[in-house]
Amino acid sequence: MADWIPWSDDLNCNIAMIDEQHRELFRRFNVLGDAVWDGKGKEAVGELLDFLANYTIRHFGDEEALMATYKYPALAAHKKAHEDLVNEVQTFIQTYKTQEVNSSLIISVLNKLGDWTRGHIRGMDQEYSRYLKPKLDNL
Repeated sequence: MADWIPWSDDLNCNIAMIDEQHRELFRRFNVLGDAVWDGKGKEAVGELLDFLANYTIRHFGDEEALMATYKYPALAAHKKAHEDLVNEVQTFIQTYKTQEVNSSLIISVLNKLGDWTRGHIRGMDQEYSRYLKPKLDNL
């Protein structure tokens, strides 16, 4: 598998469940990149896009539930960032399913998703991690 969107250790939040989900997202980004590169076809790529969208929504829900449980003060802003990305991805998937989209556009969107995800993890996720980690360590 190609490393379209590489994982790096500085993306660890040191919360096992969240780090595992983040690594899975990156793995799936790379599966999608390979599928596009290998010319797997519209249906196969569409299924991968749907999986990524659904997995991301579940992951965001897990993060938000964790933040809500421990009363993370910036939950509303974090949730808004998640909602904005989900809306953007859903719009792209709808475009992909209803219009002719070339592989270079999909790779471009994939790179944008990777950049957004890395930036989000290094920023907002690291912030909530610093807030939650001491609380989780005391369980």
